[in-house]
Amino acid sequence: MARVKKKPLRGSVRQNNADFEEETPRFGFSARLALMVLAAVTCILLVSWVWHSTWPRTLKNKTGDLALTLTQKAGFSVADRLVEGRRYTDRDALVLALNARLGSPIFAFDPEQARQNILALPWTENVTVLRSLPDKIVVKLTERVPMARWQHHGKTVVIDAQGKELVAANPQNFADLPLVVGMAAPEQTGALLTDLQTYPAIAKALKAAVRVGERRWNFYLQPNLLIRLPEQELDKALSKLTELVQEQKILERNIVAIDLRLPDRLIVEPGTQPAEPDYGEAQE
Repeated sequence: MARVKKKPLRGSVRQNNADFEEETPRFGFSARLALMVLAAVTCILLVSWVWHSTWPRTLKNKTGDLALTLTQKAGFSVADRLVEGRRYTDRDALVLALNARLGSPIFAFDPEQARQNILALPWTENVTVLRSLPDKIVVKLTERVPMARWQHHGKTVVIDAQGKELVAANPQNFADLPLVVGMAAPEQTGALLTDLQTYPAIAKALKAAVRVGERRWNFYLQPNLLIRLPEQELDKALSKLTELVQEQKILERNIVAIDLRLPDRLIVEPGTQPAEPDYGEAQE
């Protein structure tokens, strides 16, 4: 009898390996939140340590110093300091305010800081400070200009065109400047001296101008002739006074005072002028 061959079984046999699989750990929400907080705190602490550590600043400073040294060796160092417009400002005070040592790296110089320092000096009205590469620093200085001497409460000071006191100016060094008297005088002195440019004969003879009642002027002409000027139409009065000085020679006559406050007449007071009048702070 012929033998029957058994057919092999087809298909796959799946082995149950469930007992041998490794379980992947699973974290809950609380655990993940804790890890996130821990990571955030770690980052904050690291940044704080770097921020408060000295080594980043030290590295930055060393790098900057090295760069300045290289530029200095390349010729970018302060070789000259040029100042334009200085007349009254103390030289040593200006050099100190500029703070630009000869031979120092020019890129280490701070023009804006120097400008602020110079603006604080008593004679400075305005200033511009520039680097002129490779090796010059240029200072363009505008100083306050002495305009008059101001006398009030027995004290005399020098004032500029805005009527502001020049604290660094010694009045004895500016004896040739006009003398103005009275609390309200500084604010009006600039306009007065501008008007007097048209009347040089009066300006030359003017010894003192006293502001009266904050409204008008009294002039004292050489040697000590008192001129009472009006509140209004000052130009007409100054024109009349110029005529009196040049044509009538009033400065050479025995006259104590002339009153020009009335538009249609003048009042002359004859007599001997005082040796030295008391200007005071006249009131009406």
